[in-house]
Amino acid sequence: MPDFRDAMRGAGLQSSKAPGPPKPAAQDLRGPPAAAVNPFKPPYPQYFHDQALRVSLVLDEAEAIAALFERDRLKKHQLRAFYDHAKRQLQRLTYGTRFAEVWPEIARLKAFAADRAGRAENALPPSFKQFIDLNVAAVVDRDSFQKGFIPHFEAVVAYSARIIKD
Repeated sequence: MPDFRDAMRGAGLQSSKAPGPPKPAAQDLRGPPAAAVNPFKPPYPQYFHDQALRVSLVLDEAEAIAALFERDRLKKHQLRAFYDHAKRQLQRLTYGTRFAEVWPEIARLKAFAADRAGRAENALPPSFKQFIDLNVAAVVDRDSFQKGFIPHFEAVVAYSARIIKD
């Protein structure tokens, strides 16, 4: 009500309360806007260091990505659809299907993301499409999928527990 207060002061009426220090602006508890945070800095998503999974990929980077998805309002069902598809491909590999047969289904994640990001209703946030695009591009063999992408995606999903259900 700044207009009413200004009108009262203009009329010579002021509060009997002594003015105190200005109140701090309300903070957005979700953090800085998505544009200010870029967890996809190169060399993301480098999965391995000295032939072992990079620990920061499943800790810090996964948590930052989950926070970005939360800020961008990714819905739980959107995240789960892609995660479940990736896990089904992992299951096929586990049961003996050759990587060459599974690879096209992994690559389709990129096409699915493009389709869903372009929808007028219930569109994927651009950050999630970028996540899928970068990770599918980084999958070059069975190990990069099974020991790199999947543990990273699992960690992102785990940190995404705060994402609003739909």
